[in-house]
Amino acid sequence: MGMTMAAMVGEGPEQGTIYIPERHSEKDRAYLLDFMEEFSFAIVVTGQPAVQITNVPTILERASEGWGKIWWHLAKANPQNQAMKSQATIVFHGPHQYISPNWYQTKNAVPTWNFAVVHITGSPRRIDDDAAVAAGLRRLVMRNEGKYSGGGAWDYDQLPANQLQGMRDGIVAYEMAIERVEAKFKLGQERSEQDREGVLNGLARAPKERNLLALTKEYYSRQK
Repeated sequence: MGMTMAAMVGEGPEQGTIYIPERHSEKDRAYLLDFMEEFSFAIVVTGQPAVQITNVPTILERASEGWGKIWWHLAKANPQNQAMKSQATIVFHGPHQYISPNWYQTKNAVPTWNFAVVHITGSPRRIDDDAAVAAGLRRLVMRNEGKYSGGGAWDYDQLPANQLQGMRDGIVAYEMAIERVEAKFKLGQERSEQDREGVLNGLARAPKERNLLALTKEYYSRQK
């Protein structure tokens, strides 16, 4: 599991950031790294001097041992930059949905909400080297262009160098070695086989939340 560089919650005296019953605790390293890459738009949380939260796209840098590092950037004007001198927690949130007791074979069940989430904690390090910041942005953009753009031919390096420099001057980049991982997968896995089958059937039939396309269309229409 490569625990020499980072620990799962519950393996030491440190207070965790999330309550996780053992039945909902996920510890498979490769599975969790894949999860962080799939749901890479994450929430950076700091607590000093007050709680601050920023939503950011991230890049996971895997390591042969341990959990690797996370790269992200903030706007230079974001006051949360001042909090990056202490520990931070980054939250990777997967899908979630209401679960109706009508879907279970078990009687006298109650409703719940199923979800999957991974919290990682570490000490952010500001990246001051401009070439390293540029390389991080290039990785971030090209990874997501390849994943989401539908095969377009846009290239990060097609922009003029002075325009790219101006963009970099407006941000602060960070990397953080992952020191602690807390993963909660509350998916009804502890229930009977019949109840789990009911959950799958219910989710297949249940109304879905709007995706970004639907939300964006509706939001644009409100501005006309």
